[in-house]
Amino acid sequence: MRITPWQLFCMFTTLEISMSIWLTVSPSIEIARQDAWISLAVAGVIGLFVTLILTRVSQRHASLTLVEFAQKLLGKWIGKLIAGLYIAVWFSVSADILRIFSLFIKQFLFHDTPVWVIAMLMVAAMVYINFAGGIEAIARFSELAGPSLLLGIMITFALNISNLHPDLLLPIYADSGAIPILKGSLVNASFLGESMMIMMLTPFIANSRKMLKPALLAICIPSMIAVVTAIMVIMTFGTNIGSTLIFPYFSMVRFINYLEFIQNMDVWIMCIWIFSVFVKLSIYLFINSYGTAQLLGVKNWRIMIGFVAAVIFAISLVPANVIGILDFAKFVWIIYIFPIFIVGLPIILLLVSLIRGQSPPAREQQNS
Repeated sequence: MRITPWQLFCMFTTLEISMSIWLTVSPSIEIARQDAWISLAVAGVIGLFVTLILTRVSQRHASLTLVEFAQKLLGKWIGKLIAGLYIAVWFSVSADILRIFSLFIKQFLFHDTPVWVIAMLMVAAMVYINFAGGIEAIARFSELAGPSLLLGIMITFALNISNLHPDLLLPIYADSGAIPILKGSLVNASFLGESMMIMMLTPFIANSRKMLKPALLAICIPSMIAVVTAIMVIMTFGTNIGSTLIFPYFSMVRFINYLEFIQNMDVWIMCIWIFSVFVKLSIYLFINSYGTAQLLGVKNWRIMIGFVAAVIFAISLVPANVIGILDFAKFVWIIYIFPIFIVGLPIILLLVSLIRGQSPPAREQQNS
């Protein structure tokens, strides 16, 4: 299984956009009000720094996954503990995303369909693409989903121009200040931190020495889109309404109406969004299955796909409603996972690698 730097860019762009503009805009508006777009710009800078650290530590061990190089750097048992904690985090995130997706589809498309049915259909698709081709098949699909999602978002931005009220953005900075803007940035910055999965994907990249640029670009583009989304949501709904919308971008798309002719754009966008969420969840299923297999010493990682998919499906049915799931991001992801697993541990791994002088050996460079 091999993926190109271009496919890495498509995958990361797709997975970063798929949830960030849906779920991070409203919390940022709630905290930073009309300066939420500044918060999202700051989040982009933080995301670039984090991704740089994650990419550097991965490049130094280009032929090894996180499960392998954590043991190499920290010893067998501590390394396994760290890898196990990362896998547990990825399990919880996968289940959280699956539940949000299922509730969203139920709310807007299939009102009478049980949530578990929608979740099961998505899980079945995830299992199929992983069995059929693994990360290579997911990468190929993302080449279709990523550009389609970007094109769809650009079109909706253009069609929403007539609904904008620029005065709703004023005053800039005066009503918020540095602290609220910084607090508002943490939501999206933590979502951009999902680039940590690069520590599991580096061995599958055809030329890992060239992956830094596409990885950083895959953070820049979603960050810019999030900034524009926040600006448009504020100029469309204002801060009072914008901060209360669970899915502000989708609400904005439903607001588009040209001469009673161009409307119902939400259906089209939702179809593209489903593809992007499928890419995101499929990648999580791959790294969970592959990482679990390595952790348990199972040589054929595909054996773990069914087990991992069943666990993710079961956990996704636990939360009671969408508000409960969003609390996961607010009280668990941002407070614990982001500073520890996305920022802290990668920096420690990089420092240990530098101190021990473990640069990529010739074999790793050749395999990359």
